[in-house]
Parts: sequence; C-alpha cells; structure tokens
Amino acid sequence: MNRIKTSLLVGAGVFALTLSACSGTGGAPDPVGQGTGAANSAGTNNEPATAPTEVTVEAPAGGAAVRLGDTEEAIDTVGCTEINGSWAVSGSNEGGAKAAVTTSQDRQSVVTASVVLADGKLVDVKDGQGSATITWEGENFTVVGTGPYLDLMAGETASTQEIGFMLKGSCPS
Repeated sequence: MNRIKTSLLVGAGVFALTLSACSGTGGAPDPVGQGTGAANSAGTNNEPATAPTEVTVEAPAGGAAVRLGDTEEAIDTVGCTEINGSWAVSGSNEGGAKAAVTTSQDRQSVVTASVVLADGKLVDVKDGQGSATITWEGENFTVVGTGPYLDLMAGETASTQEIGFMLKGSCPS
C-alpha cells in the first residue's frame, strides 16, 4: 500500500513540475522570423539576385576574370578539357581564388558552376540551386548566373541568400 501512495505522490509531483515548467516566460528565447523586423534585418531582403553585366578586371593570357557580387579577381591559370561526356574548365590563382564550370558536351548549357574568392566568399550553382548560362565568341566564353552565396570565413554552412556572378575566359584549341 505504501508503494501505491508513494507512486501517486511522485506522479503528482512530476506532473506539477512539468506544468510549472511550461508556464510563464521561463527564459524562453524570443521568437525569430515571425514578423519581428529586427530579428530578420540581418537576412536577405528577399529580392532576387541579379547577374552582373560586366567584369572590368582584365583576364591574363591563359586565365580568366571573375566577378562575384561587387568583387572582381583575375584567375591566373585556366584549363579546359572534355571528360566523361562533359566539357569542364577550372582555374585558380596564387591568392586562393578558384573557378570551375561544367557544361554539356556541346558546351551550350551550364551543368555546374562554382566561384571561390580568396576572401572565402563563394557561389555554387548545381542541380536545383541557382542558374547560369554560357555564351561563346570564338574561343572566348562568358558564364553568367546567380546562385547560393556563402562566406566561408564567417563559418557559414548553409546559404541564406543568392548572389550574381560572371566568369570570362578562353579555351584555346
């Protein structure tokens, strides 16, 4: 009989503690993203990213020029090849900037595109995330698009906004 009384008392005590934990503010964090302007002010303004229309930095011979948002860099060395039924270009510079593009074998549609600047900012276009187009003028190509933006130096692991980019280079035969 004592066990039953003890069980009932303990059960009632646990129930009372549970209810008291659910009442009042109890140090719960303020809701984020529920129309509270201030909580969302650091996020995006939900306007679509626009692709740049020009790159003013000159591409070195055998290299490329890239623009990510308002930042431009020259890519010193670019290599172009056909691999596994796709055409690919990739390049880098000594400062750490990198660019890579994969297209269809006929070089008319972008499959993936990635630009990483020396300061850790990057855009990564792939299936279902972002979009890009490629145009050709002889051996010179221009890739323009928008895609998920990350800042690796800030420790970001998920994209919260899109950014426009442009990559101009050449692939001599």
